[in-house]
Amino acid sequence: MQNTCFTKVSKLFLSACLVSVFAVAIPASGQQASTSPASQDVINQQLLDRVKQLEVELKQLKQQPAVVAAAPVPTPEPAPVVEAPRQNEVSERLKFRVFSDVGYAANDGKRVSNTFEIGSLDLFMTARLAPKVTVLGEVLFVSQSDNSIVPDVERLLLQYRHNDYFGFGVGRYHTTIGYYNTAFHQGAWFETAIGRPYMYEFDDKLGFLPLQEVGVTVSGRIPSGKLGLTYVAEVGNGRNHASAEPAQNKNDANNGKSINIAVSGHPAWVSGLDAGFSFYHDHLTFSDGVNHSETTTTAHVVYVTSNYEILNEALLVRHSATTGSQIFHTFGAYTQLSRRFGAYRPYFRYAYLNAPANDPIYGDPTDATLVTRRNGASLGLRYDFTAHSAFKLQYDRLAIRDQQTSNGLAGQFAFTF
Repeated sequence: MQNTCFTKVSKLFLSACLVSVFAVAIPASGQQASTSPASQDVINQQLLDRVKQLEVELKQLKQQPAVVAAAPVPTPEPAPVVEAPRQNEVSERLKFRVFSDVGYAANDGKRVSNTFEIGSLDLFMTARLAPKVTVLGEVLFVSQSDNSIVPDVERLLLQYRHNDYFGFGVGRYHTTIGYYNTAFHQGAWFETAIGRPYMYEFDDKLGFLPLQEVGVTVSGRIPSGKLGLTYVAEVGNGRNHASAEPAQNKNDANNGKSINIAVSGHPAWVSGLDAGFSFYHDHLTFSDGVNHSETTTTAHVVYVTSNYEILNEALLVRHSATTGSQIFHTFGAYTQLSRRFGAYRPYFRYAYLNAPANDPIYGDPTDATLVTRRNGASLGLRYDFTAHSAFKLQYDRLAIRDQQTSNGLAGQFAFTF
């Protein structure tokens, strides 16, 4: 900045000198040029005024304080580029996740061995085919009691969502019976405890309810303000209770179709509360040609937050035959409580199930799995040692009709990737 001020002063001084020279030179040149005295006086006066103006500007520049040049500001180094987390997708449209579990189980019951075991390998896929059209696929590799591993298409559903109030899916889905079967599909990592309540066991683990269907499912919100009501309506092939594969994937045993209606509410004034019911009806056909009417009704009240889990459900199955007037009822219920403390979540569950011994469907082992009466408590601890893996340790006490009460201890690693 000092060099700049010196340069300006030099220029002004040079300009003043030039003006003075011209002031003297112009009258001399007037001796040779034909210029009138009046016009020459005007020019001389203008030059003198210009000299005075330059002298004033020069004085002002001398009075300005010298400005010290500021130190150059160093250019900050660019921040390190953090790579964005990659989405779990195989292609631009397909997203892919895997769930699995391994563990160890010991039991003091007769004809039950203590063993290491793997649960299932669950391949879960979703894709968006259009703005309102998606597809869901879920394939399991399940270990069987004979030590074989069998692939199973658990779900395959093409879905269309028009808006929040109407959407439908076509294919194989989990039936909306109760709360647990809808909230917890496959993948032991999602469940707090080891295993499902008795009434919601799948058919490959002594389950007796039609938890999987092939058909059409419609769902959406019900305009209800702060009640937050939702609905589900389903029509499917039903199940073949006497078959090794109860879900009728290709051929229906009869022309009748199962229907299921479920309604639940999620009131805005109690975050985490879910209460509702479901109603399922179907006709079961056996080799003797007798059609049995089956009606399954459930009701649930649950409260789930990040810290608390309180699950309560009840079940009533009604069977009647077209050839007789006798009616049979099977009752089931469970309560599950848990509380999270950081990475630890202790939990307790009590489950009860009672099917009449003379029930023509649940009480005949020649037709299907014997349901009988089962009740017991489970006490356990879940520890989430990473965001995608957990260890569970659980004690079970089980009482079965006409059998000795047994005690079991199980450990399980459940994870997703």
